[in-house]
Amino acid sequence: SQSTVMRFSAALGYAGYAEFQAALQLELKYRLTALERFELLSEVPNDRDLLDNIAAADARNIRKICSLNEIDAIKNLCARLILSSKVYIWGQGHAAAAAVYLASYLRVVIRNVCGLNLIAEEPLAALSDIGSGDLLLTISFPLHSEQTQRLISYAREHEASVVTISEGHESEPARNADISLICECGDFGVNGSLAPVISLCGAIVCLLAKDDERAQKKLRAAGEAIHFKKPEDA
Repeated sequence: SQSTVMRFSAALGYAGYAEFQAALQLELKYRLTALERFELLSEVPNDRDLLDNIAAADARNIRKICSLNEIDAIKNLCARLILSSKVYIWGQGHAAAAAVYLASYLRVVIRNVCGLNLIAEEPLAALSDIGSGDLLLTISFPLHSEQTQRLISYAREHEASVVTISEGHESEPARNADISLICECGDFGVNGSLAPVISLCGAIVCLLAKDDERAQKKLRAAGEAIHFKKPEDA
């Protein structure tokens, strides 16, 4: 009965059935394998509809970023990025592309950024000198790997700040984070889509540079350097 479902939802700690249903849908969505996702794609009647569905899912998840995250949490992250002695960034699996994107832009506006996906070393070895005053930012979505968990545990053990971008505040990585940001990427496609998390990373860089004159100066210098010509070529 409806009352039984409501009592069950409350017993699990949810405010009501709607919240429980949303959490269950999110969990099931991320537990689909690549093959199961491909089978769902094959049910779409034509290529035009497939493209429209993927774009619609991306747009929906990008819009949800604003409702899923408090602006104060993102501004807090920006402040910590500026104040940290060294920033380490890690992306698990296909989220490595988002981590590389974020690290590339952060290098322009702040100092001492280490993209763990960009170096030849084993990630934990590259993180070995992390300490108080440093920050580790991880981007991962289910299923969260043991390696991601080890990186977070190591950073916590050495008193560094930990920031996570994942599917929810109750995800394994987020439970051990100082700041948890949410991004949903699993609606459509063989492995979900990176468009929403790339959008969130871009917003972080924009907010970081918006009120920081030094960051703006670095961005301008980087833009000018791209168009630099040797005197004899001018």
